[in-house]
Amino acid sequence: MATTAGDGPARGLERVAFDAGPEAARHLLDRSAIGAIEIPRPPLDELPYRALVRALLARPGFKLDFNRLDPEAALALVCDPLLGPGSFAGERVRLAEDIAALAAFAGALVGARASVSMRSYFAPGDTVWHVDRVNEARAFRLLWPLGRPAGMRVTSADTIDPDVYRGFMQREFPLLCRLDTRVLRTGAAVETLWAHRPAQLAAMVSGQFPFLLEPGRACEVAPGAASIHRVQTPMQPGAWHRSSWDNRRSPGLQIVITAASDTA
Repeated sequence: MATTAGDGPARGLERVAFDAGPEAARHLLDRSAIGAIEIPRPPLDELPYRALVRALLARPGFKLDFNRLDPEAALALVCDPLLGPGSFAGERVRLAEDIAALAAFAGALVGARASVSMRSYFAPGDTVWHVDRVNEARAFRLLWPLGRPAGMRVTSADTIDPDVYRGFMQREFPLLCRLDTRVLRTGAAVETLWAHRPAQLAAMVSGQFPFLLEPGRACEVAPGAASIHRVQTPMQPGAWHRSSWDNRRSPGLQIVITAASDTA
């Protein structure tokens, strides 16, 4: 099993095949204590749009919200200015088809249309354990990273000390938001930007934060696989997760799909 500095042995998550359908995935998510499952995906080298993905990753980091555009039209918003009008036309179509299929899968978990975004930069704030939050009653997030060397870490809620975490985030959250913005705008290395905060930087690298009670209980999503995790809402707990520091130099192209509903 894979290990990373400080994280300890990383156990695997329960898996569901894409072909098993959203009903099977929702069943696993509803019974999961950790609140996350894995969907195996082919490695980037085997995907028909690998040249397009690698060309995008060779450009400066970006973030794009699809804003209800269909995936092919949304991809044109980044591909045309970064790679040239009409470039990689066939590969765009195939990538758009896979994004649309995953968005439909995620939306079926709650019976609503899913929202999609895409990014290609490393957000250092994501290395801190956290839950995602929305206001709807039920919500799930599907993450599909392309070209990342390490998978996301997930842990159970009982490994987080809530009081220590609350105090930590009251102090650190504004600083982490500013750090994420500086990384996106400048592309500067996190090690340089936070050289004056060695303890906080070391926690990002190791995953050993003061509020984490049992580091050895974390699970790892297999590199290149997709995952679905619960989002915290007024009706359900969210899944605690963090990005791996190993992705800082190869953040990959991350597809983020969120499905939320008040009726599911």
